[in-house]
Amino acid sequence: MLKLEKLTERQMKILYSLNNLGALSRSQIQYMFDLGSKRNANRVIQSIREYLNYKALKEHVYYLNKKGAEMIGGQVTVTGNSPLQHIVMRNDIYIFYHYPRDWKAEAKTRWKEGGKEYSVVSDARFTYHGQMYFLEVDIQQKMAENKRKVEKYAYLFRFIQRQQIGEPILLWYTVSEVKKRQLEAWCKEYGVQCEVLCKQDF
Repeated sequence: MLKLEKLTERQMKILYSLNNLGALSRSQIQYMFDLGSKRNANRVIQSIREYLNYKALKEHVYYLNKKGAEMIGGQVTVTGNSPLQHIVMRNDIYIFYHYPRDWKAEAKTRWKEGGKEYSVVSDARFTYHGQMYFLEVDIQQKMAENKRKVEKYAYLFRFIQRQQIGEPILLWYTVSEVKKRQLEAWCKEYGVQCEVLCKQDF
């Protein structure tokens, strides 16, 4: 059994990142920790395999097992039944937007208006270049549900603008160009400032 002091700083950072982000693909780990070749990335991951579980999707996706969580004082929050593709896509955005310091996954935003309380849960919320981003990852969501989300964000964004606390952006990350165009159209219809990225953009 490896002891804490025998793990390198890089190995520990990978474990902490998995704890914070839930799950990462091999290529994400490779990029985040500047591991060079795929072969070297696999070698580094293999060196901490006793602390990880993985599932083969388009590539291997890694998450902490009980031993790994205990090693860094965390908890097991991801299992093989978790929506791993969704988590990995969410983390694509974390990486693409340069690791926002205030990144919060599954972020609930509450606001009161007209004596009523409203809330929306975003896949993530973060600040980038002084602007507030609300992330929605869309893989298999029904488009009718996505339209309802756009409408809800329209209410939230108008509230934020009236409070003069920033210019929010709704960031969609989806899997097809057809969905991308429809989401852009709905955001325009409801007056919601948006950015829409497609998996193929990466």
